[in-house]
Amino acid sequence: MTKNKIIKNKQYKFSRSQLSFFAKEMNEAGGFDDLMLKKKAIEQIDGRMFIITHQDIKKYKNTFLTGIYKSLRPVFNTKVPYSFWSQIYIALKRNMSPSKLQ
Repeated sequence: MTKNKIIKNKQYKFSRSQLSFFAKEMNEAGGFDDLMLKKKAIEQIDGRMFIITHQDIKKYKNTFLTGIYKSLRPVFNTKVPYSFWSQIYIALKRNMSPSKLQ
């Protein structure tokens, strides 16, 4: 059994397994922007990207903060999911390379 180190930033705490899963999702989606499109954090209109605001935070959490991300629901308190997912991306880039997340 490996210990699941907690990676902290100013607002959130992410586990290694959450960061690893996020890296895998990003890789499968084709990159951060493509993953944000899938997570409905941004949308593309006429070739330009726009950050989406969600009024129903609870619905968003129930849809996108599932599985390994479910423990993050209590700290997700934004109508702008892009800002939340960006914090995971920043933690991933600052604290470890994807090869170390295994």
